[in-house]
Amino acid sequence: MTTPFVQAHTMFLVLVSPTGQYSIWPAVLQVPAGWQVVHGVACRQSCEDFAAALRVDLPTAA
Repeated sequence: MTTPFVQAHTMFLVLVSPTGQYSIWPAVLQVPAGWQVVHGVACRQSCEDFAAALRVDLPTAA
């Protein structure tokens, strides 16, 4: 049995937790308590692109 996380036709959301953590979440599942929708309902690629745009490049240790 496949889960909504891997099904090709599943639509997704981008969520943010109260601590600022982002997650791509299947739109068919209930949003966990305390998390907020910041993007979607959209295809997985759209959500991945949105989340990638939010990432901050941190300097690497030399």
